[in-house]
Amino acid sequence: MKIEYQYIESDFKDYKGVSFSDIEYKELLKNEVKDKLLDTPQRNEMVSTLEGLKSETGFEGSETLLADIQYLQNRSVDVQDFRIGEAFAEVCLEKHFNCRFYWNELRDARNPKGNKTGADLVGFIEIGNEILFLFGEVKTSSEQKSPPQVMTNPTGIENQLKDLYKDKNKRINLISYIQNKISLSNNLNFKENFANAIRSYYQPNGSKYLLYGVLVRDTGVNVDDIKQSYDKLKQQVLNPIGLRLLAIYVSIPKNQWLKIINGDENVGN
Repeated sequence: MKIEYQYIESDFKDYKGVSFSDIEYKELLKNEVKDKLLDTPQRNEMVSTLEGLKSETGFEGSETLLADIQYLQNRSVDVQDFRIGEAFAEVCLEKHFNCRFYWNELRDARNPKGNKTGADLVGFIEIGNEILFLFGEVKTSSEQKSPPQVMTNPTGIENQLKDLYKDKNKRINLISYIQNKISLSNNLNFKENFANAIRSYYQPNGSKYLLYGVLVRDTGVNVDDIKQSYDKLKQQVLNPIGLRLLAIYVSIPKNQWLKIINGDENVGN
């Protein structure tokens, strides 16, 4: 990853533009991004359960059981481009920006192709010695205009982050959502991060959390993609609330991403 531009106002407020080489991006798509889109740990757990059932007398010939095992072992992905952008954003934030997303929201989707509710990003971020709740939105755009409309239109990142800032009921619903998942996870860090983040959120001198907007671009690098939105938002998102905007640039066109994930080695060469 290469930093293309950045403006750091404080530890809790900044914007950055970063880029990934074709080699880096292809490796991420084929590995970490694919694992997120498939929820590989959950799939493996279910396959193990079904394999155990298959070994029991009377179940080894179940066509339904065998078909479901085959389905879960199939590593092909069928999602829209923006879903790939969302998964890539999470991977980038986890690997490079001290963010943590302990619960894969695919586990809550009755329809795998359905829309997320509340916010695209719900997790934690570590800044210095603090753990904060992270609420964020992700957009993917090939539009040549800077900023692209997904930043500035009524359903764009600007307005989505404003809404998260103004709507405390939406935030408490997201916090409750995270808390409900702790008991379903064996990860002690998840529980500890939640305990620290909720103390910061309810501190007496002002609620503290971080809003993150991520723009994924398969275009040339341009600081105007996010600078205007940051300048607007920082006037409204007041301390101690954190605000970060991140533009991620890749040169492989988004209509090739799914092919790479599914093993087309000729793409992007």
